[in-house]
Amino acid sequence: MGILEKLPNLTTLNLKSQAFKENTKILVFSKEGFPSLQYLFVNGMFGITEWRVEEGAMPRLCRLNITYCSGLTTLPDGLRYLTNLRELTIRGMRKELHRRIEEDGEDFYKIQHVPSLVIGEPMQ
Repeated sequence: MGILEKLPNLTTLNLKSQAFKENTKILVFSKEGFPSLQYLFVNGMFGITEWRVEEGAMPRLCRLNITYCSGLTTLPDGLRYLTNLRELTIRGMRKELHRRIEEDGEDFYKIQHVPSLVIGEPMQ
């Protein structure tokens, strides 16, 4: 991630299940990382159990898709800093995460500023 997040013209990033070594558990988006990123797709990252988004990361991100990342039980706190985020899609995640992001859930504050929230059914 350290190399990718320094690419000044990267506007779209699609992270899939085989993007990292099998034992990778934490995904970190650093402050000032991904300065031009507008579209981020995170799909099938089963081994990731923690995701951190530092304040100042991905300042231009407008669309985020998170699908089938069964290791995640919560969304990154730093999503609340993504003020340009216009569309967030979450599908195929654990029931625990779904409960946390409902309107009365403890993590809803992280995503309440996003105008378009598309929340699919949780995994069975």
